[in-house]
Amino acid sequence: MKRIGVFVCHCGHNIGATVNVTEILKELSRYPGVVHCKDYKYMCSEPGQKLIKDSIAGEELEGVVVACCTPSLHEETFRRIADSAGINRYLLEIANIREQCSWVHTDPEKATSKAATLIKTIVEKTKLNDSLEPMRIPVKTKALVIGGGVAGLQASLDIANSGYEVVLVEQNPSIGGHMAQLSETFPTLDCSQCILTPRMVEVGQHDNIDLRTYSEVEEISGYAGNFKVKIRGKPRSVDLEKCTGCGDCWNLCPVMNKPEIRVMQSVSDSMDPDMRSNLDAVIDRNGCAREDIIGILQGVTDEYNWLPRDAICYVAERLEIPVSYVYRIASFFTQFSLEPRGKHIIKVCLGTACFVRGAPRILSQIQSDLGIAPGETTEDGLFTLETVNCLGACALGPLMVVDEDYHGRLKFTRVMSALDSYK
Repeated sequence: MKRIGVFVCHCGHNIGATVNVTEILKELSRYPGVVHCKDYKYMCSEPGQKLIKDSIAGEELEGVVVACCTPSLHEETFRRIADSAGINRYLLEIANIREQCSWVHTDPEKATSKAATLIKTIVEKTKLNDSLEPMRIPVKTKALVIGGGVAGLQASLDIANSGYEVVLVEQNPSIGGHMAQLSETFPTLDCSQCILTPRMVEVGQHDNIDLRTYSEVEEISGYAGNFKVKIRGKPRSVDLEKCTGCGDCWNLCPVMNKPEIRVMQSVSDSMDPDMRSNLDAVIDRNGCAREDIIGILQGVTDEYNWLPRDAICYVAERLEIPVSYVYRIASFFTQFSLEPRGKHIIKVCLGTACFVRGAPRILSQIQSDLGIAPGETTEDGLFTLETVNCLGACALGPLMVVDEDYHGRLKFTRVMSALDSYK
């Protein structure tokens, strides 16, 4: 059986005020395998470390248990002592009797009993410990970044510019993420594309970055330094080496040019005449070409506050483009909604400045009084409730915006009176 020494730290009053260290020493000195027990006020101090080192040599200890604070603080400190005293560092173990015992108990008797049990458990573990030696293995100096948003792009560039290879995986056909959908960025209101596009180009042209768009990570195996990753590339049906993004292939595609896929059954005959007249006006005002689609959809949104299915199909019919293409544009930009929205849009800011000033309580009040959750619309179609992360007016928090009207420094008692003016 190994000769094991137990060293109990008072940790000032952190342990000593709750755990009876003297009783611990008496009980552990009689425990099988323990040949030496000592306590000290601060075991991590220089005198405390010297006490352990001298005891290892003088008592010919083959294992050491230090009862003190969490291993994350001083495990390395005490294992260095074991190294310098001539025993394997992995034959020294920590019994946490501060965070797991003295800090969570007020009854000294129960705390002392629990501390003794914790130490005995670690003593038994130490008896079974073997000497270990660190091993060196080759490490692949290559990184995987999952997600091609602005954070993923910057991380890839930082790693690649440090001289390491990077594989960047993005599940969508293009990198850029949600930031590419924004028109302005807080707090400078700079164009998001002006910030993002140079990074997108740099990532695409960097020699150390292997860009895998329209791909997903299917499996990760291995271990730190030697991971194996299986990446599945989705079929694109285009030759990336030849594609310039001009869009002309749409007119020649044998799939998209099938009548049943290119344009759905005509909706103009069954459509409400007023809606058809309104849509015609919107299309004539913005243009009838494919590249005018965003302006047209914005006009439809201004007219109905959302994008009805019949309106999307009619726009596709008028522009002679696939309905799927219109849906793709409509679902990409956040200013478009495919669900009915109320006459008035309520936006409650939950950014940090508004959050700490009571925004959650204001949101809860609106939900309770209107009977809707974020993303829902009242039954009378009057209000739609939304939450946003920032409205760019932190000094006015807590902030609620109804349509284009800002209600800043909003008091809890004035929430519903502010909404009453829109009814």
